[in-house]
Amino acid sequence: MKSKINKLIYGSWFSALLFLAFGIFLFIKPKMANSLIGYFVGGLILVSGVVSLINYFTVKKEVKYISFELIYGIITLIAGIAIIFNPLSISSIVTIGLGIWMIINGIMKINSGIFLKKYKEETWTLLLFIGILTLLSGALLIFNPFKSTMVMTQVVGIFVIVYAILDIMHWLLVKKRSKEIIEFIK
Repeated sequence: MKSKINKLIYGSWFSALLFLAFGIFLFIKPKMANSLIGYFVGGLILVSGVVSLINYFTVKKEVKYISFELIYGIITLIAGIAIIFNPLSISSIVTIGLGIWMIINGIMKINSGIFLKKYKEETWTLLLFIGILTLLSGALLIFNPFKSTMVMTQVVGIFVIVYAILDIMHWLLVKKRSKEIIEFIK
């Protein structure tokens, strides 16, 4: 039983250390991290397009006509190449999409705050304030997507680092208390 727990602990430490290294990488090198993600996504899209084109041209068909598979293959091939040549574009697209979502969400919160004011609900000012902040944050993401993407990557890196540290602390505690845990399990 103790050897199983030790294997679990050491495996978890290894996993937590990988997360720690990944979080540090995201925080220190956000541009490189986003580029690697862009290359990966671009490569996947490119491969998908090539496979579709190969399928279109190799599978026997009774009638040759422009099909969904051909159009899909051409579009994904072009998109994959475009992303590979500009890997940060995928991060900017995601950031702009998030910004649009935040603007819509902010407008809905502002609308809810104004609605609650009519009924003299005391939380209307807080909801209005949150809505305005959400709206402004969304606008910032849209109007400066590259800088916003780098900051968001660093924030994710910080969260991953904190998670890894907490995970390491958890397994240190389990290691320290392993005898009691084994007795409890038996």
